[in-house]
Amino acid sequence: MKLQMKNSMKKIYLMSLLLVLIGLSGCQKFLDRKPLDASSATNFLSNQTEMEEGLTGVYGAAMWVFPNNTPLMFAVEASTDLAVKRGGNAEDLVAMGQNGPFLLNNDLVNRCWNQAYRLIQRANQQITGMENGRANVSNQAYSRILAEALTLRAWGYFHLLYMFGDVPFYTAPPTVSNVLSATRTPVRTIVEALYKDMDSAAARFDVANAQPILANGRVNKAVALGIKAKLAMLIKDYRTAAVATKTIMDGNQYGLNPSFPALFMRAGQVANVNREILFNQTYPSDQLNPQNWMVVLAIPRQVTNSQSSHFPSQVLVDLFEGRDGQRIDQSTVYNPAAPRENRDRRLRWTVIMQGDTVNWRNNTNILPYVNPNERTIFNIYSNVRRRFNWGTGQFDNVTGNNDWIGAQAAGIQWQVSATGNIGGVGYAWRKYLDSTQYVWETKTGYIQMRYADILLMYAEAKMELNEIDGTVLGALNAVRIRAGQPAVTTTNQAALRTIIRRERAVEFAGEGLRLFDLRRWDIYGKANSFPVVGAAFDPAVPPATPTFDADNVPNYTSSINQRIRFRNQTRNNADDRFKLWPLPTFEVDVNPAGMKQNPGW
Repeated sequence: MKLQMKNSMKKIYLMSLLLVLIGLSGCQKFLDRKPLDASSATNFLSNQTEMEEGLTGVYGAAMWVFPNNTPLMFAVEASTDLAVKRGGNAEDLVAMGQNGPFLLNNDLVNRCWNQAYRLIQRANQQITGMENGRANVSNQAYSRILAEALTLRAWGYFHLLYMFGDVPFYTAPPTVSNVLSATRTPVRTIVEALYKDMDSAAARFDVANAQPILANGRVNKAVALGIKAKLAMLIKDYRTAAVATKTIMDGNQYGLNPSFPALFMRAGQVANVNREILFNQTYPSDQLNPQNWMVVLAIPRQVTNSQSSHFPSQVLVDLFEGRDGQRIDQSTVYNPAAPRENRDRRLRWTVIMQGDTVNWRNNTNILPYVNPNERTIFNIYSNVRRRFNWGTGQFDNVTGNNDWIGAQAAGIQWQVSATGNIGGVGYAWRKYLDSTQYVWETKTGYIQMRYADILLMYAEAKMELNEIDGTVLGALNAVRIRAGQPAVTTTNQAALRTIIRRERAVEFAGEGLRLFDLRRWDIYGKANSFPVVGAAFDPAVPPATPTFDADNVPNYTSSINQRIRFRNQTRNNADDRFKLWPLPTFEVDVNPAGMKQNPGW
């Protein structure tokens, strides 16, 4: 009976797979609006117009989302030590590891696999199909379109490699037989092949005389070289990473936006001062859908109509240095009784803390508090919402606050609040909060790659090579000085490693880079195994400052009883199996010989 059921399920899967492959390989211009769902590798892409339309479909597959219109990589961030997601959600179960339970076929994990391969499939169709019209397109146009497709394909593979390890490597549209007989290609083999692709893409962008930024949301030569650097960092090929990033730097076509907050507002992204944003997941401004609901899931519940369920962690808050440039356990200006004061300015630009003002936009006037903007002073210590009265110009104390610590006993709104038993630990996200847009219709893009990442990868690669010179400190300090932090002067390799790793955490918090960093540093298990604690339970009894190890992993043992701990969770990712995510079971079930599951799963 079991064998019969298994065979039936296999037939159902095979039929589904056939339909997917047929559907993806067929020309559907007559059915689909842009972006095209797919292009044919046999009779389409015969001219530049068709090639451009096919490329639009590839970009469409690069728009990775999780439920509730959330950018997928923002969801992935909640599986790391820098964030917490509503208890019991897929992201939370992944983050909890052994104590989740983190099981096979977790929705977050499966969506990452599926969306990456969807992108790869479309890119392969584009690359293969373009051969049909090669003679009908100028060399410049052909080179640029092919370079974009190669870069987007590599983007998909890059994420699969650090999430899952060895994966099937397709460089052409696979047949059903190919899929059912696929084997897992080693990470290093794929990386070396993608090196060549990214070199080819960079050269083709040059042939096309491509602009430094083709358009908001498009990949370019710097993205190709940036992906090459990321792949190199993954396998600890620091020489290749240093060369790739230095090539971008020496081109003198990119720089840092002098305003960090502007990077995360729509107007700032459109202006893209100094071209810091290299690649952006954009949202159309000429139609209502799709929208980016990241902010809706991030702003605190004491703000009208929010749906908060994704929160910064205490770990993230504590990684921001004091204004003296020292980690808080070493800083002379850090005060545990006033933790938001005298800190790296990126803390206030990234995280909403007790006493901070939240500005957000509604779509109608609801006077006296919504005009249509609303201002609320974030408060977790009393059952009061501090709301700005547009009539009087004063803040009023309005009873009823879902985010205060006493709401725990009242069981308000499932406790998905900034302090709830399945909610946050006393903080909310400010990054990407754009008060010029109605939060339910936000069109702010989600940044995939920016120049600050290039600078910090260069600094790290050279540091790991122990080739620490003025260019290393210059790259690192450019990022720090924008934030108002003192320049680093040490050339000690171990000290610089600690600083650079901390710098990456606070610079890119919420941007989906943390899992990649923790995995390649081989510290994911250690960094993501801790009790989920938060801000002071009683502000009159400040918690002790945590201690940190050389990898910036904090220890809260001495202060755990003074902190918010309503979630009563302890993450446990120490087991070796959590070094990689499990393959989706449907991949293993239909091809058990070639698709061996990751160790421990």
